[in-house]
Amino acid sequence: MLLNFIILNTASMPQPARPIIQPNTYYHIYNRGVNRRTIFKGDGDYQRFLKLLGKYMEPVGSVLSYALMRDHFHLTVLMNPASAVPPKLLRTPHALGRTFSHLQNAYANYFNHKYNTVSGLFETPYERKEVTSLVYLRNLIVYHHRNPDKHGVEQGFKQYFWTSYQELSSPLVETHVAKALTLSKFGGVEAFFAAHDAAIPLEMADFEFGGGQD
Repeated sequence: MLLNFIILNTASMPQPARPIIQPNTYYHIYNRGVNRRTIFKGDGDYQRFLKLLGKYMEPVGSVLSYALMRDHFHLTVLMNPASAVPPKLLRTPHALGRTFSHLQNAYANYFNHKYNTVSGLFETPYERKEVTSLVYLRNLIVYHHRNPDKHGVEQGFKQYFWTSYQELSSPLVETHVAKALTLSKFGGVEAFFAAHDAAIPLEMADFEFGGGQD
């Protein structure tokens, strides 16, 4: 009886508050479709999301990596210093973080119009975790790029087109990330490739939804 009480009582405890997006800070931003529904049905959808990502991130920060999967997405971002953020986005504590809400809303409006749907597209609000070390940052980027392998994509992560691995490894692919910044975090191109061929030493549960359930 006591054990059952403890389990039930723990399950009902409120979740920790999501961090407030701050200037000059790295974050892992991620979300998935409601009930894991498909949020990208074709190449045009991935392209539109990346276009909107550039639109909303350009005034406030840089994208270091991304992974766009059928039913979810991951981003690694660095927010600009406060001096390089539009003043209106610093007036309230949550204003800067609405960048990602606006991104989701804009993409959901596009998706619902294109496919003639009206229901919610994303689980909301978006998930976010502050990246607090260089080791964490490197492993997060590698994990994003290897996400297709985790989810059983047949062609493997080096061939899957909708992660930033493609544009970071080829000069022929259109760039949506801060390429020089991302590569510098690994110490250059050779170290970047080596990191992707090595085992990731961190537990992947910390990079996913609900402790590694997705």
